[in-house]
Amino acid sequence: MKAMDNNQKDRIMNKFIYLLACTLFVSCQNNNKSSVTQMEVELDSMWCTRLMPGLGSGVTGGDGAISIDLKDGRNLFMWGDSFFGDVVDDKRSKDSKFVMGNTFTIINEKGELETLYSGDLKNPSAYILAEQDGDSPRWYWPGDGFVKDGILHLFMSKFRKVGEGSFGFEYMCCDYFRLDVKTMKIIDKMNIPAANQNGVHYGHAVMPYQNAIYIYGTKSDSTGAKAVVHVAKAELVDNKLANFVYWDGASWQADATKTAKLEGLQKNISEQFNVFSLNEKIVLVSQNRSGNAKEIYSYIADSPEGAFSHEKLLYTVDEPNFEKDSMMTYNTMVHPQYMKNDKILMCYNVNTYDLKKVFEKASLYQPRFFWVPVDHILK
Repeated sequence: MKAMDNNQKDRIMNKFIYLLACTLFVSCQNNNKSSVTQMEVELDSMWCTRLMPGLGSGVTGGDGAISIDLKDGRNLFMWGDSFFGDVVDDKRSKDSKFVMGNTFTIINEKGELETLYSGDLKNPSAYILAEQDGDSPRWYWPGDGFVKDGILHLFMSKFRKVGEGSFGFEYMCCDYFRLDVKTMKIIDKMNIPAANQNGVHYGHAVMPYQNAIYIYGTKSDSTGAKAVVHVAKAELVDNKLANFVYWDGASWQADATKTAKLEGLQKNISEQFNVFSLNEKIVLVSQNRSGNAKEIYSYIADSPEGAFSHEKLLYTVDEPNFEKDSMMTYNTMVHPQYMKNDKILMCYNVNTYDLKKVFEKASLYQPRFFWVPVDHILK
């Protein structure tokens, strides 16, 4: 591969800047809260090294970091946007390729990686491609999902470009895909019309629980600064989601427009967040909804629809060069399939407002992994 000229690099940067708008939200609440000491959280830099080795033709930078247990000894990590290209001593090669949209990394029990994307290394593109209308570019960013009987059920959010600059894109819809776990090929897809009927970005957290599937999403105000959580419930019929109903604050309704926010969540929830069951409790984990968010919170409930309570400050991001590198941190992800010594694996996403620095310091576009004691969440 040959080195990029300045125009090529500018095009990469213009694509790359799109993701900034998803994190530039402001939350200024200072409610009383329980917190844990930084010493009790264990940082784990080796996880990023495993998932993003500097050499080897895979993903070497990205955000999203949404994981799904594939139930066969492998785990899927999905990236919202990503870089391909060698990284040596934290320096990104000038011929690196930036991919707008989704790419996947599969890691097996031996730590071996498989990278899923379209095209080739000279011209990579998203793994799940959005249909184009010939007018404005469209792409999918990954939501959450689950595996049942060899099928990956996956939610994806579709976006399109609508103008110039870093804020020139808009949410289009939520699509539900089914993929064969063995081949990772798409079986079929279905649009979720409720997302356009009630304005909830469904599928950013998905939880199988008892005999139902719970699909969560945020609904923001016109500024994007404030957001609340809503939930839908569905059944698996012939291993396909069906019979969707929506929580109205008191009961489940077939009418999506009757949806109501979940109670007890005191903070503005980040666009990507987490809901999962843990020791007979329902846990929600979110980072502040802000481009410079540093606080990571948890809530617990007795049922999937809440009400939630027991707010805890789990961790405050401590990046020594936060200001110097013009950093932003956002969208903490939980990986509940990974546990050790009664601790659960999490990560937060990292980026920079100074876009040229992603070449000078590749770690500015790589997630930070850490372990949180379960007791900090539940007690």
